[in-house]
Amino acid sequence: MEFQNNVIKNIYFVISKAVLPLDLGGPLQVFLEAQRAVTPIALHYVSPTSEQVLGGGLTLANLSPLPQTLLCHDVVVLPGSYGSFDYCLSEEGEVVADWLKHTVRQQLVFTICSGAFMAAKAGLLANKKCTTHHELTERLKLAYPELNVLETCLFVEDGNMLTSAGISSGIDAALHFVAKQFGDELSMKVAREMLVYFRRDGRDSQQSVWLNGRNHLHRAVHRAQDLICARLHQDIRVASIASDVGISERQLSRLFKQAIGIGVQQYINSLKIVRAKQLLQTRHIDIESRRY
Repeated sequence: MEFQNNVIKNIYFVISKAVLPLDLGGPLQVFLEAQRAVTPIALHYVSPTSEQVLGGGLTLANLSPLPQTLLCHDVVVLPGSYGSFDYCLSEEGEVVADWLKHTVRQQLVFTICSGAFMAAKAGLLANKKCTTHHELTERLKLAYPELNVLETCLFVEDGNMLTSAGISSGIDAALHFVAKQFGDELSMKVAREMLVYFRRDGRDSQQSVWLNGRNHLHRAVHRAQDLICARLHQDIRVASIASDVGISERQLSRLFKQAIGIGVQQYINSLKIVRAKQLLQTRHIDIESRRY
């Protein structure tokens, strides 16, 4: 689902009983970092009750009630929890499922780990591809046979549903969301802030080219990489990048090879190729209109 970047996106974290701390905290930190970059995001923490005890005993208080309506660009996040299957059958779980069923229309719903059970109970995953934690896929299939559950994916996007396997893959899915809605450059910046130098693709665990070569601590090289990513639509000259970083072209080339093992021009070319493929896959454009 495409969003308008100038519209504030309300992101509602639905807090249930015994939510897994990292299922909540991982994606939350991604959105917080994006918010710090002056991204139009407003974060909300909602629940059927004003207080919930997370897995591990941490208590969250002053939670807001479930909103009566959602705007078309809003996002609903369903973190996983201990005993989520039983929670779905509880009175409180019924309240959440009923709210989802009658409130969510085209809004994006992002599930982490066993949060997929609640989305399935509300009918949001019917006939859609989805995933959950590998220890729960069979149970999800048995409980909701109408779902197309994929067992080997870190995260799956199908229409307005973004489901992830949970724990660290929730971070990968959140970075994917940021990249899609706000651009690869911001997603890369957030990943760097969180020291997630290898953002994984939803289909497998291969490294993302946008973050390859980022697991170093050389500030000048990171600065050059940032400039390159921001100028992929331009004819990038190595000499210009070196000048903007404040070092010589020869020195930049030497530092690049030391830090990431390839030359500056090779790095530029690899990003341009990937970016061109992304544009061709997501937009109806011809190759000539996207020549760099």
